[in-house]
Amino acid sequence: MKEKLYTIGEVSKLVNISIKALRYYDKINLFKPAYVDPDTNYRYYKDSQLHLLDLIKSLKYIGTPLEEMKEVQGLQRDDFFAFLSEQEQIVRKKIESLVEIEKIIANAKKGLQRQMEYPSLGQAFILYEDELKILQTKAYGIDPKNILNASYSKLKKFAASTEGFRNNGYGVIFSYQPYKHIDEVSYQYLFTPVLTNKQISLLTSDTDVAIIPKGKYVCITFKSVSIDDYFLNLQKLIHYVEQHQLQVISDIYESLIYNHHSLNQKEEYLIEMRVRIREECFS
Repeated sequence: MKEKLYTIGEVSKLVNISIKALRYYDKINLFKPAYVDPDTNYRYYKDSQLHLLDLIKSLKYIGTPLEEMKEVQGLQRDDFFAFLSEQEQIVRKKIESLVEIEKIIANAKKGLQRQMEYPSLGQAFILYEDELKILQTKAYGIDPKNILNASYSKLKKFAASTEGFRNNGYGVIFSYQPYKHIDEVSYQYLFTPVLTNKQISLLTSDTDVAIIPKGKYVCITFKSVSIDDYFLNLQKLIHYVEQHQLQVISDIYESLIYNHHSLNQKEEYLIEMRVRIREECFS
């Protein structure tokens, strides 16, 4: 029985692949017609070869490059099984990456939502914080009077792909004390939030992973225009704690919060200070 032949248009409709794609597959020797009419140059395909298009569509669906498809077509069962196992691992890694990206976006939205709910600048308030994993490094000889963005250069390499999503991008940690003068303030650590697992894999010997624990925090957010203004807001935080007789159980975590990313606007950021308090001491 003579096998039925299909025109390129018929094959296109049967397998839902464009005529343009079929012509290209012919050109690169990925899927060639069974017969080409020498007079009309029309392409004709056999029933028995259409299953190859199913394989090509499947390989395309899982992201196999066209140049690799010809090699896959020639694989025997065991080798094809190994190929599929390898593709499965690739897909899993892509899924993990997408889940990680989804979390980064969700955290960025959460940070922006939180900023929109802040009370007036320069006013201390109570806020419940979730646990935050951070990368930290020692802040040798750094204090509020000499810190610059350059001081965070050690941490920048861990944040290259996520900079725009770092609402509280970089921060410092220093002990909670009843400070009377700005000269008494000395930073212990620089830190940046952990947004991706890749950051942890890039750790250097002078950087480690730490946790800012969940709980209730006394917070204050302000635009710092001078050292005097900075110290005034720090004293407001301390005064709030003392006035409400709160028990402090952490260091002070200070973060830079970028207000916008526009090149047409002057760079502007807020400073947020927060210190954890024992929850039963405040209702």
